[in-house]
Amino acid sequence: MSEKTIFATSTRFMHRNLLSLSLLCAPFGLFAQQAKVSGLITDSKGNPVSGVTVSVKNQTAKTNTNASGQYSILASPGNTLVFTYVGYITEEHILKPEENTVNIRLTESASNLDEVVVVGFGKQKKESLVASISTITAKDLAVTGRSLSNSIAGQVPGIVAIQPSGEPGYDDSNFWIRGVSSFAGGTSPLIIIDGVPRSKSDMSNIPVEDIETFSVLKDASATAVYGAEGANGVVLITTKRGMPQKTVISTDLQHAIRKPLRLPSSLDSYRTLSLYNEATWNEKGNPTSGWLPTYDDKTLEKYVTGADPDLYPNTNWLDLLKPNTNVSRYTINFRGGGDRVRFFTSGAYYTEDGLYNSHTVENYNANLKYERFNLRSNIDMDLTSTTKMSVDLAGFFVKQNAPIQTADNLWSIITLAPRYLFPMVYSDGTFAEHPVYSAGSVGTGERANPYNLLNNMGYSRNQEVTLQSKINLTQALDVITQGLSWRGAVGFDNLSQGRTNRTKEARSYYANSRDANGNLVFSQIRGGAALSNPAAAGSSGERNIYLETALDYKHKFAKHDVSGLILYNQKEKQYQNRGNGLEMLPYRKQSIVARGTYGYDGRYLLEASMGMTGSENFAMGNRWGLFPSIGAAWWVSHEKFWEPLEQIVSKLKFRVSYGKTGNDVLANDLSRFPYREKLNEGAAGYNFSWTGGAGVGDGQGSGSPGAGIVESDYATPTLQWEEENKFNTGIDIGLFKNKIDATIDFFYNERFDILMRRRTLPTSAGLQVAPMQNFGRTNNRGLDMNITGTQKVNEVTLSARLNYTYTKNKVVEFDEIPPSYTYQAYTGQSIGKPFIYIADGLYTPDDFDITVNPANGAQTYQLKSGLANPGFAVAPGDIRYKDLNGDGLINNYDQTYNNLFSSNITPGIVYGFGLNAEWHGLNIGIFFQGAGRFSTNLLGKTENFFPFARSVNDAALREEAMDRWTFADPYNQNVLFPRLSTANNGNNTRNSTWWYRDASYLRLKNIELGYTLKSEFVKKMHLNTVRLYVQGENLNTWDKVKFWDPEVTERSGSRYPISSTWTFGLNVTF
Repeated sequence: MSEKTIFATSTRFMHRNLLSLSLLCAPFGLFAQQAKVSGLITDSKGNPVSGVTVSVKNQTAKTNTNASGQYSILASPGNTLVFTYVGYITEEHILKPEENTVNIRLTESASNLDEVVVVGFGKQKKESLVASISTITAKDLAVTGRSLSNSIAGQVPGIVAIQPSGEPGYDDSNFWIRGVSSFAGGTSPLIIIDGVPRSKSDMSNIPVEDIETFSVLKDASATAVYGAEGANGVVLITTKRGMPQKTVISTDLQHAIRKPLRLPSSLDSYRTLSLYNEATWNEKGNPTSGWLPTYDDKTLEKYVTGADPDLYPNTNWLDLLKPNTNVSRYTINFRGGGDRVRFFTSGAYYTEDGLYNSHTVENYNANLKYERFNLRSNIDMDLTSTTKMSVDLAGFFVKQNAPIQTADNLWSIITLAPRYLFPMVYSDGTFAEHPVYSAGSVGTGERANPYNLLNNMGYSRNQEVTLQSKINLTQALDVITQGLSWRGAVGFDNLSQGRTNRTKEARSYYANSRDANGNLVFSQIRGGAALSNPAAAGSSGERNIYLETALDYKHKFAKHDVSGLILYNQKEKQYQNRGNGLEMLPYRKQSIVARGTYGYDGRYLLEASMGMTGSENFAMGNRWGLFPSIGAAWWVSHEKFWEPLEQIVSKLKFRVSYGKTGNDVLANDLSRFPYREKLNEGAAGYNFSWTGGAGVGDGQGSGSPGAGIVESDYATPTLQWEEENKFNTGIDIGLFKNKIDATIDFFYNERFDILMRRRTLPTSAGLQVAPMQNFGRTNNRGLDMNITGTQKVNEVTLSARLNYTYTKNKVVEFDEIPPSYTYQAYTGQSIGKPFIYIADGLYTPDDFDITVNPANGAQTYQLKSGLANPGFAVAPGDIRYKDLNGDGLINNYDQTYNNLFSSNITPGIVYGFGLNAEWHGLNIGIFFQGAGRFSTNLLGKTENFFPFARSVNDAALREEAMDRWTFADPYNQNVLFPRLSTANNGNNTRNSTWWYRDASYLRLKNIELGYTLKSEFVKKMHLNTVRLYVQGENLNTWDKVKFWDPEVTERSGSRYPISSTWTFGLNVTF
């Protein structure tokens, strides 16, 4: 062998061995470079997320975050860490050399098909849903006040809500699901909290920190299982439960400053009395001479100078209000557990002061004060491997302090009190009062002194204790067949309320002159009374008992996925101190529920359900009703032919459902057991008396009319609940790997057999009251949609959302006498549409034949021939109306359901949209909410708005009264008020288009800025997370009403005002 050959062979051998050695040593080198990597996983608001899967890409290494959101894993530089969690976008991070800490902030996925959604009497994966259900989590509900109901408008598609008042404790929003479908019965949705039917008050009093999910069930496929209670939709709220994790303690501390929105601005004394002079001048025909004003210039000047504020006051009653109020919220909760026992417990305290600037007198203060204490404990136990039990306990205690005059009425009196009548208190400290201070009981009159009502009449305290409990037991029955289980539940709730009053009366006087020494001359008005001892002013109570038992079945084989449910429940409501009649008897109801679902290969879904409800309120043989539904869905994007499109349209699902639901909430004037006749003894219905003799029932022989036994309600054994056929079709679509997610639903509901009293029976029938009958019919159609999107731009995570709800209802059948003119028929109109005159501008001098009195220049006006007679004496500046039937008269036949204005009950459009951004622990969010297609009547309460509608002494004038017609500019049509007069002008205060306004609005509902402190700093304090934030609520509103908040549609805006709020908060978990 040559030297060359030997060298080559040796080289090859060495290379092979070196290669083998390097391959053998490679793993050891790899392990030598691995190091422990740890970090914290949080959501977009900085809250720790437990259970996140952390893995090394293309390797088997895997771990999960603990209860504090922390993790640790072995990895090497250049490895890719993958972070995955249900409901969030998967994140990847490439490790850099010497990088030992990786903190990740997860972004919520716009579409989460693995999410479990709460449905009627159960749960389903979002992917398998057929029904129309909207769900929102607690962190999306920016609740800074007392009531959860005030935060759902524009947040949840399908919810239509308005907040009519801002009074602490009574500021709940009225809300409906997909609008209103009945003109007679109840229209509010059924509310289920943790599986038990409960009230809107119970819902409003849940701290948002206790809530896990808030779901709205809208179509028949979702609500038919609730039978005769499902027609108005269902709200399902689930509270948080324990988890098998180390105990996590979370506390939230908030302090808020509230400022009332749109306080009314009243005219000062000088301008008020000047306008009164103008009104009297108008009524006299605008004379040019010989007219003496009620208030001469010398008198008016005294109101301007303020030289004698006792006799010539200019009292600004809004000084009885604070510029702002304080609100505090404190919550703490504990969440954790082990494999056998898990728990969630919480406590909360909320307090809010009222706007009234009252004084502490005799150790009491009559200002509004609302306090609420909450406690909750949800415990889950695995008794055995197949037996589970849960025990839920919750309660809240409410204390309210208020003036004797209710807060809302006091607000109305403050805004109506004329500024020139009297001061709050005379300069020598004497309490002021007007001689005519009451139209009835003390403190209720038009001329009462608001200062006295607030400070010198005593106070009222109300206490409310609510206790709620539920025990649930579940038993797996796999021993019988795989997937079968039984569950039973017992719920018991108790509510107790009591009110205590302490009354007093200040000795008060009225001064209308001064004596020769300049001292006020008083007339005593009230004698005065000392503060009384506490006296019970009423108590009430309510108990609710709920029982449920059910069999569940779930099984998956091959490509088939089936489930079934058979359930029975019954409930009973007992009232205490609610009258002495039939309403004291327990209310009872029973239901049988069945549901079956089938899915094939995750592509084709079918669901059928039914609820059968029995109600004691109807006659035997007519107490049970069956309410079935069926629905189907098709996952188009799961088909093979869709694969080429899935990069663009990553999700596409069609849904359709049809079914029948019911409504057993009876009309307002329909009492218990309406199928039975009712007889009233002593009612003045039949008069068998004769002159000089005793009447029937008149044992004294006085000869007065005797009262017999009267049939006050007639037997109607065929009565039953309202029913509604619901049709829904929807589409779920996701774009660009579900970065954009949308759900759109179209619905058509037809309500029939609406309970109403007959209106077409002639008076000659001799009936004291018309009988009830299932007669009416309506339909309601529309759409609701929800669009969300997320996008990460470099290190900034952006998310956006849009909700939109549109509803339109129509009365199809209504028991009305056929009107003389078709435009007056209620049938064919929307529910709540105003029936009004059509204003045609203001009369001008050209509309009259004018006669001038040569003695004083006063003018008298006679409408020219050819103009319709309005039925009142009118003059230039008064409102002119359209004569719709052309008979030359303006009367009831000229009222119509005008198409310019929609319902003044509920908005036809509700929407909300917002944007959030997050960057390195800093987050900012903004949310707008709006409503449309509804109206408000400026003369909802005439005397609260129209100048001098009662008299000059009985109501203040608003600043807007200056915007009125004047004789100096007789052709001006661009004014708010017509010609002023000294009393209620019957022509100008007719319910007409002149006074209606479009109440549509757009509101800057919420803005939030928050910062989560760096984890390294937080760890040094032995905490998990620390977050600071500030929130603003109701910051600005754009609308056409202007005079008051557009949601306050009653009493011409004279309700306790809605407020804007700035909240400063601190959230800590450890």
